[in-house]
Amino acid sequence: MKNVPDQPLDIVRKGLQTYADRGIFSGFDEVKTRNGRRTFRFVWQGSRPLDFDVDSERGVLRFNKLLPNVPLHSSLYVDLNRFVTTRSDPRIPKHRRVDARRATVSCTNRAGNVSIALSVKNNQYEYGLKKLVNLVHEVFVQL
Repeated sequence: MKNVPDQPLDIVRKGLQTYADRGIFSGFDEVKTRNGRRTFRFVWQGSRPLDFDVDSERGVLRFNKLLPNVPLHSSLYVDLNRFVTTRSDPRIPKHRRVDARRATVSCTNRAGNVSIALSVKNNQYEYGLKKLVNLVHEVFVQL
């Protein structure tokens, strides 16, 4: 019998729960469902709850409103956007690089709220989750 792959949402849920079980995230909760999307909320890297959105229909994982109050044309946002979009550069060490064949990352700023997203390719949800969490960790270390 052929193994049926886990559903994307289950893969992400289990991965996030593993981070919570290890004490990396606290207050981990699944907070809402709509249009095939799911949001998880937890505290990490500070005291403000973070929202992690999963859109399994589009294959997108997103730290929504990760950084508040960052003006669109500020040097902080320009540098952050450059940092995020260059994570697929072959010169980046493999353990820190996002393999462009498996996922792409992006940074958006809406009304001063910065979100960082990763779009998975070929159902690479486990890989994508790990890379996105590691990338956001790097962002916080750099800040």
